[in-house]
Amino acid sequence: MQLGIASRAEAKGVAGCLTLLQCWIYDQFPTLRPSWLEPRELEQGQAGAFRWRGTAPRSSKKRDAQMLAYYRQAIDSLTPQSVCWTPYGQRPHQTVRRTLYQGLLRFAEIAEYYDPTRCLRQLGYVQGVSYPPERLLVVRRPASTLGYSLSYQSVYDSYWNNLGAHSVHLDLFSTPIRRRPWEFAEDYMTWYIRHSHPQILSDSRPVHDISDADTLSGEMWIEISPVMDAAQGSREEWMASANEY
Repeated sequence: MQLGIASRAEAKGVAGCLTLLQCWIYDQFPTLRPSWLEPRELEQGQAGAFRWRGTAPRSSKKRDAQMLAYYRQAIDSLTPQSVCWTPYGQRPHQTVRRTLYQGLLRFAEIAEYYDPTRCLRQLGYVQGVSYPPERLLVVRRPASTLGYSLSYQSVYDSYWNNLGAHSVHLDLFSTPIRRRPWEFAEDYMTWYIRHSHPQILSDSRPVHDISDADTLSGEMWIEISPVMDAAQGSREEWMASANEY
């Protein structure tokens, strides 16, 4: 919900557990990890966030603006090879059955829809077009963050207690991945591009084309460019490499 609110035009920040969000990014997008951050072995009973420790460079308004421009371009330059598609193992649903639950996740007055058909590759299955989302009673997404509101029917609360009737049957919906971890169905990318935002920037260029005068000082480029060595290329290159089976 907080990510949705933060996407509004007038948003100036984001709330929620950003430590969890950062660790999720580091696990699934290794090339977006800062160069000063190194993974470490967890000790008994430690939370997963303790894997990522380091000393960040001192923040400044100029540096933050440069980093924002850099990471926008870096995200647009991701390739299939620079993503960890199965961060939870090959078949996480076999040990955690509720991974296949499809319905609302609710805490107090906050409810968000969860659908494993949107992330089949994390379960070791070929990604296809996901099920249509549940209908909402109220949808308000204005430019202002104050009026942002989503409301679901209360009937969906009962789904969690009836796991058998509200779980995705993977073998009926898709097939196991057999070649590359980013495999997708023939019609998936056409659907994805039509319903999503494949690029952040309208004029994305490969990362190595960003000049010092554009966004980064030479000193900063030396510091952070190594983390993106494997993540260069346009969306067309991404599509070409993704379909080379």
